[in-house]
Amino acid sequence: RKHWTPTTKKMFTIFREMGLDPVVTPKLLNAPQCVGCGHCAIDCPTGAKWDTRSLVDQAVANGAELITGCRVTSLKISGNAVTEVCARLHGKKASYRADLIVLAAGGLGTPVILENSGIPCSKTLFVDPVLCVAGPLPGIRQDRQILMPFISQQDGYILSPYMDYLSFFFNKDWRLPMRDIASVMIKLADEEAGSTGGRTIDKTMTPVDTARMEKAVAQTREILERIGVSEKDQFLGTLNAGHPGGMLPLTAAEKDTLHSPLLPDNLYVADATILPKAMGNPPILTIMALAKKMGLSL
Repeated sequence: RKHWTPTTKKMFTIFREMGLDPVVTPKLLNAPQCVGCGHCAIDCPTGAKWDTRSLVDQAVANGAELITGCRVTSLKISGNAVTEVCARLHGKKASYRADLIVLAAGGLGTPVILENSGIPCSKTLFVDPVLCVAGPLPGIRQDRQILMPFISQQDGYILSPYMDYLSFFFNKDWRLPMRDIASVMIKLADEEAGSTGGRTIDKTMTPVDTARMEKAVAQTREILERIGVSEKDQFLGTLNAGHPGGMLPLTAAEKDTLHSPLLPDNLYVADATILPKAMGNPPILTIMALAKKMGLSL
């Protein structure tokens, strides 16, 4: 909390007064290096924020080969094994062979590769929809605080202070100096209904999702009013997908192997594609734990 700004402290108090039970967010942070620039979502100029590049560096140091500029398109399968990974490397066809393949192209990318390879995925896409509610408050300087410093866990969604860079760059309602914007984020655990394939994503908000979002927006508007932003001046951000996944969901039968029976024996998936339901929360630790368990068992 020693990195919290007065704005963060005031918002935390408001959340408490409203009975929203805010909890300090655990951070993968090298605190002494944090300068409170608020750039957590777009990059960390001091290296205070941990990210998975450090794991890639360890792998390379231990002998792994890292190939960049490479786009995997499909897998060649013979019998019950992947025999070749097909890709385009700097625009040219490339292929790779290995005894074991671990696919981790993300909740939107992995299903496309699987379906291009003849492996069907279910239409159970979730995305953890994210929507910010904001308004003008001169000098609030929310842009100079750690993103998501605390979280309020509600029924099917979370609330948290968050400077929405996506909306700031692409939503005309946000054309104010960033230093003068107060913003609170809603992250929803949506129903698992949707699909992706090729260049098309089919995902809509269900009636349950819409009802939850409307309730969350009402709470968020009250938070902003209490901090000094009148409701008539408030505006919404750009609705976007926070954490896509779920199109090859694990079942209880696979809890030990983490291997779907739909996959060839030597193919594993290690990203949010295998999560069985929307979390409505950052999934990075869950994905890392699954990947580590997978790695230790292979």
